[in-house]
Amino acid sequence: MSIRNTVAIVAAAFALAACSESPTAPLSSVPDVATLLAEMNPSSLMTAVDLAGAPVGGDFIRLAAADPSSCTYSASSGWFVCQPVTLNGLTFASKYRLIDAAGNSQSKPDARTSALETQTSLSGTLSSSGSDGSTPVTSTYTLNSSSDETLSGIRSDKHTLNGTSLTTIKGTAQFGTTTLTIDDAVHETTNDLVLPNAKLGQKWPQSGTIVIESSSTNPGDPSLTNDSRAVITFNGTSVVKMTLTSGADTITWCFDLASPTAEPKSCS
Repeated sequence: MSIRNTVAIVAAAFALAACSESPTAPLSSVPDVATLLAEMNPSSLMTAVDLAGAPVGGDFIRLAAADPSSCTYSASSGWFVCQPVTLNGLTFASKYRLIDAAGNSQSKPDARTSALETQTSLSGTLSSSGSDGSTPVTSTYTLNSSSDETLSGIRSDKHTLNGTSLTTIKGTAQFGTTTLTIDDAVHETTNDLVLPNAKLGQKWPQSGTIVIESSSTNPGDPSLTNDSRAVITFNGTSVVKMTLTSGADTITWCFDLASPTAEPKSCS
């Protein structure tokens, strides 16, 4: 199994264990933390990032924060620290904090809560084996991923997500008698992403971008080094635009999130 597939399966398992997708949290006097955490990772967002993975060549991980019932508030830090979870050699840790309009941390949600910040990490060592035709293929690699995201505007109908994440994968892959070095890094930045509001009949992110910068180096073979940058732009419909730059080449595709298996189309 490839690195990308292994990471995707583990990431999906963590996300399902953490929470399921929920509509935009209601404008009640006390916001529901579990609903807000689920809202930060809608299926449409994860589909868009996954579609970008094939042309960019990176391993992208988006993980929801843990179930808030497993998290304990720390007065010294102002964060709710959640119980770590280990699965298939990878350990997932997360924490979140509630923020009032003045930027102060809160020990519980109330009518003054205006934003929610999450920090997550995923780390561990994985090994895989298989074959490419008659050639045996094995790999061992260490993965480290961290993210910091903030959901603001939760007292309104316009919930906006901003944040960054960094994933590094280092190790070796053995193709028969040939050994290749794995040294990959993916940096993801979410900019002013307005999430869909189910109460208003919205299904897709309304605006904003996700920028994914991927680098892959091989000290033993410089020809395998590759850097790329993808910008995914949302406009409130199921069709998102992705502009990919690799070296001196730039191409723009449009993906339909409602038909993720369809071939992307060239667009401007």
